[in-house]
Amino acid sequence: MFDANAMMKNFAGYRGIAEAMLKSLLVDLPERVQMLAAALAADDLATAQREAHTVKGLAGNGGAPILQSLAVEMENCCRRGRLEDARQKLATLGAEADQVLEEWRQFLAAPNG
Repeated sequence: MFDANAMMKNFAGYRGIAEAMLKSLLVDLPERVQMLAAALAADDLATAQREAHTVKGLAGNGGAPILQSLAVEMENCCRRGRLEDARQKLATLGAEADQVLEEWRQFLAAPNG
């Protein structure tokens, strides 16, 4: 879920800055989710924790509180050495990321208001 109002607060209401950030996030988020999945597949908890932390930040900047919360959960699982728990959360995080990416695209396609 994307909260446009929360995202706009991050950028003091400047739509141009928000749009530039979202364009970057559209590239960065899928890459980070993919790197998180690869780290989990390789049993690399340190990298997975770092990637989950990065996803958390990207989601926060992009006004995606559910995605941010899921990333926090995954980061905590990795920090605590709970690899299987983190792996189980990956599909949910991925689905939420896909939803957020679509909502960001819709925001960018909407006329400036």
